[in-house]
Amino acid sequence: MAVVLGLGFGVVLLLISRASFRGITAEDPFRGLVVAAISLFLRLGLAVAVLYAYDRFADSGFLPFALAFAAGFLALYMVELVRFGGLHRYLRPRSGPGIGGR
Repeated sequence: MAVVLGLGFGVVLLLISRASFRGITAEDPFRGLVVAAISLFLRLGLAVAVLYAYDRFADSGFLPFALAFAAGFLALYMVELVRFGGLHRYLRPRSGPGIGGR
């Protein structure tokens, strides 16, 4: 149960992270970056609060919860970074003649 809860909270943090970065637009990038930065610190505070609360109320399952929480968030966040960074495009074989397939 602790692992499932930890993964669930990790996914929730990732979804909040994705929502905060949607505010960055070409029309007002500064406002979007401010919202994303504030959201970053709020997510950090939420993560600390969740870990503290779980440690206080369910001490026996804290380690599996914390590991699943961190692993769930970090694994999904790495997938998002690769997807938004476009790294997956460089790993695909290109078709066509010439260097770079152009």
